[in-house]
Amino acid sequence: MKIRRVVTGHGHSGTGVVVSDEYVEPFAPDAGEKWSIWAADATVTLPNDGTPPPFAGPLLPRPGGFHITAFTLPPRFDPDDLLGRDPVRAAELMRQAADASHPFVPDPNPPGAHGDIPGSSAMHATASMDCLMQVSGESVWVLDEAEVRLRPGDWIILNGVAHSCRNDGDETAVLIGVVIGARHEGVPLRSRVLYPPET
Repeated sequence: MKIRRVVTGHGHSGTGVVVSDEYVEPFAPDAGEKWSIWAADATVTLPNDGTPPPFAGPLLPRPGGFHITAFTLPPRFDPDDLLGRDPVRAAELMRQAADASHPFVPDPNPPGAHGDIPGSSAMHATASMDCLMQVSGESVWVLDEAEVRLRPGDWIILNGVAHSCRNDGDETAVLIGVVIGARHEGVPLRSRVLYPPET
């Protein structure tokens, strides 16, 4: 997939001009390719010359910032295939994977407390509001007690909830997202644990 980005800004005379017109290169910090279209770690002041605003990235903006992105999920992608079904081991692998590119919000619940819906081994929450639209293919978004299947044109708004995703189809799933940095107090302690780990 090729993504073209045309950026405008204000020229020396104060008129609107094209600052750049180029293809955005993908990167792949985890499963599937991702494209960073435009992002900022704070409120942007306009007018400006179209220079990219400060953004530490690569995925999550700071509170008040935003990140416009596109990403793919490979056909038949299921994080359970990568992490396994042992909730303790999966939680440890997720902690190891959580680096500066995808920092997770603290979760006081025991491993496996988010249920056993396929794909739940990668449940995590981030300090962000993720507004995602399915462009092509289908994706399945896994929550504690539900899964949501997105088809082209569907949107999901992830308001800092623990979630995971998978692709049950034979076609690459393509999504576009606007990620808004938020303050997050941490994943709530569940009032009841659905599937407690064995002791």
